[in-house]
Order: sequence, then C-alpha cells, then structure tokens
Amino acid sequence: MTATDSALTALSQGWCALSLLHGRIEAHIERALQAGHELSVREYSLLDVLSRQHSGPGGHLRMHQVADSVVLSQSATTRLVSRLEDRGLLNRYICDT
Repeated sequence: MTATDSALTALSQGWCALSLLHGRIEAHIERALQAGHELSVREYSLLDVLSRQHSGPGGHLRMHQVADSVVLSQSATTRLVSRLEDRGLLNRYICDT
C-alpha cells in the first residue's frame, strides 16, 4: 500500500463517517420539523431559500434557480412548490419576461 492509497483510505473513511453523521442529523431535523411545523427538510429548505429573496424588482427566483438552490430536479422542485402553494405557504408568480 502506498502513501496515496493510505490517504485515499483515510479520506474515504472520513467521508463515510461524515455521510453517516449528516444522515442522522437530517433525520433528527426531519422529525422535529414534522412534529413542530408539518414540514419536511426539503420543504423547509425551499422556504428558507425563498425567504432570503428581497421583494423589489428582480427579487424573485426562476424555478431553475430554486431547483439549483435546493439541489432537486426542476420537475421535482415544481411539484414541491405546487404542494407548498396548495398549503398556502407560498405564492408563485408568472414572470413577465
């Protein structure tokens, strides 16, 4: 085994540990959001992205920008936005341009 192999093994083990920890934290947050607000982590993330937008001209995001921000496909983001809109948690606007 070379030094590069050892470094790669250490990085791989670190990545696995980080991934496991992330999953546990996300599951904990998911339970708390569901219990307290009936929201999923994805729904919360989308609302958080939208809450950071200003209300002036150019302050709205296009669907592909929202999708990039929440790391979902554009079609999955559209479905998520539609569900949140149906629940009255956001309003979608058609862009004039």
